[in-house]
Amino acid sequence: MGQNDSSFAPDIVCLGAEYAEKAKLLGHELVDSWRPDGVLSQILVPDLESFRPFPGSTQEQRRRRAASFFNPPVAIRARLGQGLHDRGEASVFAEYALDDADREALGHHLPLHVQALSIAEKRVGPGETWDVSVRGDVWGLDDMEELYVVLNLGTLELAPRARLVVRGNVFVMICQELIVHEPRAEWQIGILPTPHSVDFGDGPMEGASGAPGPAGKAGGHGRPAQTRALFIGQTLDGPIEPGQLDGEDGQPGGGGGRGLHGRNGGMCKLADIAIRELVGAATVFAQAGAGGDGGAGGDGGPGGDGGDAVPAPRLVGAKLDDGRPGTGGTGGAGGCGGAAGSGGIASSIYITVPEAAAARLTCRSLASVPGAAGSGGRGGIGGRGGRPLHPDERAPAGEDGRPGAPGRGRAAPWIYVNEVAVAGDGRPGGQSGTKRNQEEETQ
Repeated sequence: MGQNDSSFAPDIVCLGAEYAEKAKLLGHELVDSWRPDGVLSQILVPDLESFRPFPGSTQEQRRRRAASFFNPPVAIRARLGQGLHDRGEASVFAEYALDDADREALGHHLPLHVQALSIAEKRVGPGETWDVSVRGDVWGLDDMEELYVVLNLGTLELAPRARLVVRGNVFVMICQELIVHEPRAEWQIGILPTPHSVDFGDGPMEGASGAPGPAGKAGGHGRPAQTRALFIGQTLDGPIEPGQLDGEDGQPGGGGGRGLHGRNGGMCKLADIAIRELVGAATVFAQAGAGGDGGAGGDGGPGGDGGDAVPAPRLVGAKLDDGRPGTGGTGGAGGCGGAAGSGGIASSIYITVPEAAAARLTCRSLASVPGAAGSGGRGGIGGRGGRPLHPDERAPAGEDGRPGAPGRGRAAPWIYVNEVAVAGDGRPGGQSGTKRNQEEETQ
């Protein structure tokens, strides 16, 4: 068995009956699991009952989880679509009897799509991250389908600053021996969100900005009267149209486009982690994804300038009024900003370790944070009046757009160690954070 310093190589451990049993359950040949990459397979599990033997939790552990499975962050979404998945998971990872309506609804998500790996010895090199996630394209599915990852590990050795992560999959890990070398990364096992939103929208996480409004068309200038010279002065050389000397009014500017809404952050899904022996110390980190920023509203278009007036000619035997200059067009209204996406939701995480090792296991769980609301677009400036008005005389500017609605943070996932809650307080605002430091945390 390995030592607690950073200079040793782990001895070959006797993997024991549990490792062999899980490998057989996953359809993996034990001898093949000693290959450097182990045995990787994608399997279809026909129903929830058939998946129940996959985790390393015991019947007694599942019985104890029943009392706390629907903790506040999970219970609050019971009427949502995720509540159906929560109840399905409760029937596997805890003790919960599904009713007929839930069984019928969950049947549309069967069979379960599972990526499974058995590997006798795995070493993650210094500073490396081992990402064990799976995405829907493996089965030709979209990423909204719930996907499962099962790791059956003999010895997992994390070199200095190495990490293991899973992003947005229901995660089962049974590890016979976890060895963590110093110096450690800030955390060693990351239960991270899906790299995409799980709302019903489409498009990128960040809302696009609204298009600027088009400029108003400028008014045409007045047209001079046609005259001819006589010995005694000027006279009209044909009829004059009404308003011919007037400048035309400028057209109003167009409104700016609305900024698109940011999408909700990715979901941090349930995990069941069993570590039979821990050498060194380890930290488990969990947090759902940050909401996307709302797009800024587009600026309103400027109003068109008014056309210039034409002064009336001096005529013999007649008098014309000077033309009227056109007024400038009003500026277009700024577009409203897009709403901020809310932070992602999270499910609970269950960790089993020997009681003697529990003091060397640290759990960190943070609330997800919303995106920033999009700013409203600026109203367009009004057009100038035509000459001979004062050059600074403008039509009214458009109104500024309203900023987008704020998003909401979501509760930190609860983490249980040996069925005791050690992290996650169920209050979305209970832990501070920003979108930026969340993104840095989950790199």
